[in-house]
Amino acid sequence: MNISEGMERKGLTLAALRKRLSGRLREDDLHEINYYAQGIEDNPVKLALYRLLFDADKRVSDNAAWVFTHFDLHTNEWLYPKRNELIDEAMRTDSDTKRRLLLNLLLRQPCDEENARADFLDFCVERMSAVSEQTSVRVLCMKLAYEQCRPFPELLTELQSVLEIMEPDLLPSGLKTARKNVLGAIRKRLSL
Repeated sequence: MNISEGMERKGLTLAALRKRLSGRLREDDLHEINYYAQGIEDNPVKLALYRLLFDADKRVSDNAAWVFTHFDLHTNEWLYPKRNELIDEAMRTDSDTKRRLLLNLLLRQPCDEENARADFLDFCVERMSAVSEQTSVRVLCMKLAYEQCRPFPELLTELQSVLEIMEPDLLPSGLKTARKNVLGAIRKRLSL
């Protein structure tokens, strides 16, 4: 059985899902798609939604990412093995919306020594410092940089130095708060 056949059995076709994602999503749409995609196992709706995350149509791929951010914690586990693909897409996409949503998804995933990536850490440090970047993306990158450095005291010290260089008076309030919280977490972690 292919994805389309499996989706039809669930009452939703691939064409219908793509069409729905190509327009403005309402809360009812999010709940319905999440209902069909729930659980940690593969199912046709979830597989189709994941495929549409990489769609060439910006609206479709942004909306697919938005649906994934509404997964409950249990269903979100399905994305854990796809971490590297999500990281690659977050670093590659031209869509600020999609980048922000993917970074949110990545923040919900466990990060440890085994799945740390130097290129993604560099990306996060670069983006959290980029004045031209959206504040929300900068905040998410700061939190993700901390999560990636957490298992490594020497990297935490380097991240602490980068954060201390950032002048708090020149930062937007959301970034200022995130900086303060991450610095506090780093100090606490290094004192253990």
